[in-house]
Amino acid sequence: MVDQESLREEAARLLRVLVETPFQECHALSREFRELPNCTGLYAIKHQTQSVLYIGKSGNIRSRLRGGHKALGWAFIDRLDPDDVRIAVARLSFPWARLSLQLEQVVLRQVRPPYNDRIAQED
Repeated sequence: MVDQESLREEAARLLRVLVETPFQECHALSREFRELPNCTGLYAIKHQTQSVLYIGKSGNIRSRLRGGHKALGWAFIDRLDPDDVRIAVARLSFPWARLSLQLEQVVLRQVRPPYNDRIAQED
């Protein structure tokens, strides 16, 4: 069992990776998302000037984005230039993968990305 302090520390590490990864080092949008890892982790859809638009978790990040994503639909509707939107990835090690939902919730409370709120209202 993981204590709350360890959970907060890991969430802080993941948040730093997602937020502080320079835009140019994030993964560009593509049809197949071949550059994205097929691993468990958190991911952030980022805008070059607006920062983080959405944060999510997935057991396979590449498959999650390849299958379509509401946040990318919102970016299209908002008429954001696709060249100004990229994806940052924070991989989870095996012990943390079981706690991905809790980690995602801690990170979301810190950042409060605008597209997470829109999607929650839709559902």
